[in-house]
Amino acid sequence: MSAPGKPVWVDVGTPPGTDVWHIVLDVEREIVDPFIALLDADEMRRAHRLRDEQAAHRFVAAHGAVRSVLGSYLDVAGYALHWARGPNGKPYFDGEWRRWQWSLSRSGGHALLAVRLHEPVGVDVEQIRDDVRAGALAARFMPPEEAAEVAAQPDDATRNAAYHRLLSRKEACVKASGGRLLDGLRLGVLVPGIVEGSGAFVGQRWSLRDLPAPPGFVATLATVGDRPRRLRMFEWDWRGYPYGARTDGPTGQPPDRPEITRPPGDEDSSPPDLSRRAA
Repeated sequence: MSAPGKPVWVDVGTPPGTDVWHIVLDVEREIVDPFIALLDADEMRRAHRLRDEQAAHRFVAAHGAVRSVLGSYLDVAGYALHWARGPNGKPYFDGEWRRWQWSLSRSGGHALLAVRLHEPVGVDVEQIRDDVRAGALAARFMPPEEAAEVAAQPDDATRNAAYHRLLSRKEACVKASGGRLLDGLRLGVLVPGIVEGSGAFVGQRWSLRDLPAPPGFVATLATVGDRPRRLRMFEWDWRGYPYGARTDGPTGQPPDRPEITRPPGDEDSSPPDLSRRAA
């Protein structure tokens, strides 16, 4: 992923605008396994329910890294973090950390974490799939001008890329507001910049910008309001952080957690649908 600066895992200070972290999820198991100790009970249950070993590995990697990064900003051990969820799954801090806003998106072997103060934020990364009927989906769900943009592309590959770019922009806006993607498919996001809400989001505004993404992916950042702020991008360095969390803070060492295994016959959720959760 193209991003300014070197991989950063030390204290980066308070975000001057929005900080976005790129996290590679397909790393060796021995690197990720210690991060299991950071997950809370709900995250452990969700990891257990994933029958696919790669999906479970990626889930643990994403949430372990997120807890490490957020813990660094908040000066607490990653395992000590706790958050609530909105009606559609958007995670948020309450209590003493409520001014901190964050958003997580995962797709394939990559994740993005956006962190900022005060204004809600939404980030989305989408793998460009070649098994979708991009033109038909855009015509059915998106505004006419966006469907026309997809249809005007010269081949299937560019149509798929255009469709996923639009989808990512909508998802970022929806996640910033804590809504459902199904309600946001008619949002007009043909170009980034200021987006005016419509339908379920009437009266809302977002500042929208495309982000650099790995090959075969697209990514977008949205913040509530119409004031673009400074953007910093970082690469999460798995090997640079020995345990992946503060272990010298007032909350002490992380407790032991069991290894993630898949119980026989455990039910797995189907691939995310249009109302999928943010994290």
